[in-house]
Amino acid sequence: MGRTKTNISQENRTPDDHSVGEDVQLDLFVPLETPDWPVKDDVSSMEYPLFSLSKNKDLRIRTYSRAGRFIKIIPSVVGAATVFDKDLLIYAVSQIVKGKAMGIETSRRVRVDVTPFLRGTNRSTGGKAYERVIDMCTRLRSTTLVTNVKSTEEEATEGFGLIDDFKVTQRTRSGKGALEVEITISEWLYRATMAYDVLTLHPDYFKLRQPLERRLAELARKHCGDKSYWKINIDLLREKSGSVQSARRFKQELKDIIELNRLPSYRVALDEAVRPNDVVFFTKDHRKLFAELRNQEVSAWIQRLL
Repeated sequence: MGRTKTNISQENRTPDDHSVGEDVQLDLFVPLETPDWPVKDDVSSMEYPLFSLSKNKDLRIRTYSRAGRFIKIIPSVVGAATVFDKDLLIYAVSQIVKGKAMGIETSRRVRVDVTPFLRGTNRSTGGKAYERVIDMCTRLRSTTLVTNVKSTEEEATEGFGLIDDFKVTQRTRSGKGALEVEITISEWLYRATMAYDVLTLHPDYFKLRQPLERRLAELARKHCGDKSYWKINIDLLREKSGSVQSARRFKQELKDIIELNRLPSYRVALDEAVRPNDVVFFTKDHRKLFAELRNQEVSAWIQRLL
């Protein structure tokens, strides 16, 4: 794939290209490219359903509210950012955390070399993949969040895009795809990243192809933590996942995911002996799980489910 350097001016940029003005230009953080990098996800987007689970254009306005915290997700005409679009934010956050740990000065503005990004997130490196990166940036730029969920200690109702802007700095030879982009993540996300309000995801997260699988993997990682299992009511899980399916269809998809058993680090079980049903996430660390079996009451319950 040929590399064509492209400098996009304010006057000549296309509708897909957004850049910050000269008066607010941020220093550029250029990650050190390495084949392996710790996958970091910010805690707030793991807890709250910010990203669409739809594989089609999603124009719905969604609102999630619990315990005095709310998030309203407002898409543009190009559709809401999806759980797969989120990979670009995960990549940026991971690189910032790695840079900070190495003592490198970081910034909200991050250069992304697209080929390593595609490979690192288990994507194809075919020609269309480079075009899809621009679509991904466009949805992230144009999806608006309005929330009072605080990042670090700052609390206020804020409205912002998932990224502030992006700029294609190198295009493919056809001119349709991006070989290199610069993105500016939101101040909200950057504050959380700099405060290490992040958790590590298993790299096999990127191998999950179903949106709900990815969302369940995030929720399990967030709530299981160092525990051996986490139990949640199925109706609350549907709400926390961001699913807009009916209860019946959600339960069926959940059963399919349980059958496939592809979530890294966790198994999922459905406890239909209670109404409404409970969904239970178990660690795949057998030593940790077997420690729970010392409690005979828990032991019988776990064995019944598994």
